[in-house]
Amino acid sequence: MTIPVGDAHSHTNPVRGLGAAKIAEKFKESGGWFMAIVSLSPWAYGIEFTGIESYRSSLDILARECMEAEKAGVKTACLAGFHPADVDRLIDKYRMKPEEVLELGLRVVEMIGEGCREGFPDGIGEVGRQHYKTTAERVLISELILERAIEIARDNGCLVHMHLENAGPITARLVDIAVGRYGDSELKKRLVFHHMKPSHAVYIDKLGYPSTVPGTPELLRNIVGRIPPVYMLESDHIDDPMRPGAVVYPWVMAEHVQRLARKAGEEYMYRVNVDNIVKVYGVEPP
Repeated sequence: MTIPVGDAHSHTNPVRGLGAAKIAEKFKESGGWFMAIVSLSPWAYGIEFTGIESYRSSLDILARECMEAEKAGVKTACLAGFHPADVDRLIDKYRMKPEEVLELGLRVVEMIGEGCREGFPDGIGEVGRQHYKTTAERVLISELILERAIEIARDNGCLVHMHLENAGPITARLVDIAVGRYGDSELKKRLVFHHMKPSHAVYIDKLGYPSTVPGTPELLRNIVGRIPPVYMLESDHIDDPMRPGAVVYPWVMAEHVQRLARKAGEEYMYRVNVDNIVKVYGVEPP
């Protein structure tokens, strides 16, 4: 039996990389059935930065990429956001003031939230905090944008992909405190902890949140069948020839899932790759 494989967080780049059509075709050949396509920052597409219009242009590219993946036979969810690394780049390269970056980030996630309410995209992502060395001020900017995105998700039924430090229970508890202020238990089901360590996925699940873990062959060999199937897999592929395979090609992830299905059992793999995807993204199963 071929296990349908879901990629719960991936990027495509039709300007510098293969683009969604080719990626989805290769992924489908290896058993792929679903991809959550997350937009890249405007400059990754070669878009000249001109403020919020640059992010609107990125959203247009995302729409076309999701359409191409769907045409290739892979179901999609589409997310656009304001990556915490954008905060640093806008201050360092474009010499924006911190308060200007905060204002822009809030406007971007509000624009995306309006789109969610109207039917596109399906969610906000990535938003979150830097997991590398930066200044406290920039982390605070990112945190304020994240909290506004969560509030928008509550009001508009959006998904949110959260880019956070891998601090395990501490990270999860901090998000849970923020979400607790809204008194909406259903909101938790739409807030995805992206690129988590497998050991953290179990704790995150106990708090009521979904999570994704990188589907690299080495990591898969170590976790499949050893921790409960409470997570989703992600390639986090960025489709950049300067960083080939980062983190893993979706089709390589899918091929490895097929090989490991014999070890872990088809039921285990189906829960990770289909049941959990259907539950979080609301798509029809394959």
